[in-house]
Amino acid sequence: MATSLPICDICMTDGTTESASVWCSECEEAICINCEKQHSRMKLTKNHNTIHIEDYQELPGSVANIKQECKVHNRKLDLYCLIHNEPCCVSCVSEKHGTCKTLKPLTEVVDGVKSSAAFEDLEDRAKDINELIGNLIKSKQDNKARYKFQKNGIISEVQKVRKAINNHLDKLQTDLFNKLDNEEKKQINIIDSFIERILKIRKNVDQIANDLKQIKQHASDFQVFLGIHEWNKKIEKEEKDWMSLQTDQIMDSFDIHIEYTPILMEFEKDVKELGKLELKSTSAKKILLRKEKQGQVFVPVSNTVDNIKLKNIRSFQIPNEASRKIRITGIDMFDDGRIVFADESSNKQLVVMNQEGELIKTIQLEDKCVDVAVIDKDTVATTLVIKRKIAIIDVNSSQVQRTIPTEDECYGIISTGEQLVVSLYDQTIQSFDLSGNTLSTLSTADISFHCSVLNDKLYCTTHDSNAVYSTDLNGEVRWKFDCQKSAHPAGIINDASGNIFVACMTSNQLMVVGHDGKKSRILLTKEDGLKKPYAVHYNRKSNTLCVCNLHGKCVFYKVT
Repeated sequence: MATSLPICDICMTDGTTESASVWCSECEEAICINCEKQHSRMKLTKNHNTIHIEDYQELPGSVANIKQECKVHNRKLDLYCLIHNEPCCVSCVSEKHGTCKTLKPLTEVVDGVKSSAAFEDLEDRAKDINELIGNLIKSKQDNKARYKFQKNGIISEVQKVRKAINNHLDKLQTDLFNKLDNEEKKQINIIDSFIERILKIRKNVDQIANDLKQIKQHASDFQVFLGIHEWNKKIEKEEKDWMSLQTDQIMDSFDIHIEYTPILMEFEKDVKELGKLELKSTSAKKILLRKEKQGQVFVPVSNTVDNIKLKNIRSFQIPNEASRKIRITGIDMFDDGRIVFADESSNKQLVVMNQEGELIKTIQLEDKCVDVAVIDKDTVATTLVIKRKIAIIDVNSSQVQRTIPTEDECYGIISTGEQLVVSLYDQTIQSFDLSGNTLSTLSTADISFHCSVLNDKLYCTTHDSNAVYSTDLNGEVRWKFDCQKSAHPAGIINDASGNIFVACMTSNQLMVVGHDGKKSRILLTKEDGLKKPYAVHYNRKSNTLCVCNLHGKCVFYKVT
């Protein structure tokens, strides 16, 4: 950061040097007090927003250096290409973007970026990793404090045994205590070194969080918008460093114990030591980052209900190896691209396929399943509706690992990484941890068949009232969107911008509802090939949407 004030750019053209008092991000010039008066009165510049020069100097260099002028053509950047994800001037359009059909005015694209999902995601992730580091440090400090009590306990035990033996054991006792001291020091040094290591991560995260705060307060929308990708890379680096710790044994807690030599009391002459010190570890539970819990990391394009476009990229028919018709009512996707479908027909099965439409396997179940949710790279959860339970299944072995009972018939299910959220027939939505413990039970205004969660907000569809509800995680209704009569809204999913995609089975439509429930739009109809659409899935990494008809035709769309 600079320690002295910049010189006024306007005065410099006149050969004078005056310290600047403000910065105009639109003119991209430092301006002194006198020139600022003219700047605020001139027709071309009187509506420009300026910030104090000290605030401008607080901006990270990588953001402050972002200019609104094309580096290639030295012309003002007026447009943004959603295909190439870059700003462009009119010369860029003619040279590089002539065939691009997704050019937007730059002012429209950057509008509201500081309150966008992408910027909020960066802030939340910086806060998340900071809190997790603080919790881990406390855990390690508690572990370190236990060593003292464990050491004292072991010394006390050894001294009691020592009274029953002769002076021959003095040397052995001394050796043991030395080993105990050395092991304690060694483990404390390991923890101190580990804490120092993660403190460095926290320091970097604190700097990022502070930079983001300064950016939000003082940077222009244009600077923030183009800086998001760089800050996303920075926070991703810290997240990768954090996630790399999960495979390190230092994450485990260790306790010092002693194992006495069996022949200590009987064979004095053969005893070489009082006991062996050992560390017994308690495996640490993996502490998930918020982005791991949500399953996908993204830097979203700011789509709105009005500008969402779908491009058909491929389709396939789910094969039916049985004589009975399939009924696809749920879908989810693994990170490696495998797709798992819930077949709610009497086939009682999950169907696993690749994105090219090739069948990988089917998994037979004991009951009809309504929905399926990916938990990790090889595990899914599916709702067994009549049995009133959730089955946790290893897809590779096709084996049920465990089941979680529910209070009523269970329908839609989603996974947030550490929790399973399930819609029940008794007008409630239950949340469970992966061990099956009930975390919360929310009452709903109607029977909810499918739901989605994004940024601590819950969205669900109801057949009886043909509506989409949005609530907070305490069950308080934020808004209700009424679909057309007999639309039968079923599958529901969010994109990264908070828009809600809803498959309406009876009306043969796919609709999108805005994040605030005020705007909506029909994206696909029967004329687009929809025939009883039911299951939907949105991949926030690739911005692809999958819509699956009840009887197995699946279509993938690129969302722009």
